[in-house]
Amino acid sequence: MSIQRLIEKIRNNDVVLWAGSGLSFYAGMPKVSEIINEILEKCTEEEKNYIQGKTNLAEVANDFIAMRSGSRHELNTILFNLIDKDPSSLKYHKMLSEIPQINTIITTNYDKLFELAYERDIYPIISNSHIPYANSKRVDLYKVHGDIGVPDSILISSKDYTEFFNEEQNPIWTKIKSIVAEKTILFVGFSLADQNIDYLINNVIRSLGSNQKEFFLVSPNMPPFKVNELKSKKVEYINMTGEDFITQVHSEIKKK
Repeated sequence: MSIQRLIEKIRNNDVVLWAGSGLSFYAGMPKVSEIINEILEKCTEEEKNYIQGKTNLAEVANDFIAMRSGSRHELNTILFNLIDKDPSSLKYHKMLSEIPQINTIITTNYDKLFELAYERDIYPIISNSHIPYANSKRVDLYKVHGDIGVPDSILISSKDYTEFFNEEQNPIWTKIKSIVAEKTILFVGFSLADQNIDYLINNVIRSLGSNQKEFFLVSPNMPPFKVNELKSKKVEYINMTGEDFITQVHSEIKKK
């Protein structure tokens, strides 16, 4: 079974965890729809009519920034009010912190759940200046979309994502490419409703080319056509919630 093979890879320190927003929902962090609704609350009726019905946060963010003449201040305030709060739980992040074989984490989340769960045993890498201080004594946490405490670091609009992936000399992206070229990537916290997952996987695959190792995606109840699409990209699908998966891996790793 894929899951047993993946657990064996984790035991052998061969896995990089790539965490999406779905891994933060249990802790009370907002879903995309909640962020969009908060943005709409700050819009005029004319602006609402333009944005209403859009479900892609990157597009909505693009529009909202343009409506504010390029200023991100109001959008950053919305995100801060939604995300910078005490989590309702850290259960599954704490479990991950007890799996020492996963010592590199990449996340698209702005929240600080990993930092709260791992405490001093994790090193957040948010900007290029942090890269030289990454080391094997702590878990390296690459926050590729930025951190809620550092507003200038946040990537949220479609323009932001395009610039990040297309900037050939981006040191963080260059570092991540070198890491994932050597290890198996495990995507957790992404779903069919997550507009970034296809974009993300496609960009990682394109960047790695023939250097691609194995990819695994843990997500519940994906339809067959999507599973086949993932398979065509050499991504192995595991039909589980992230929470159930973490619980099983935690239990299996602790046995030995």
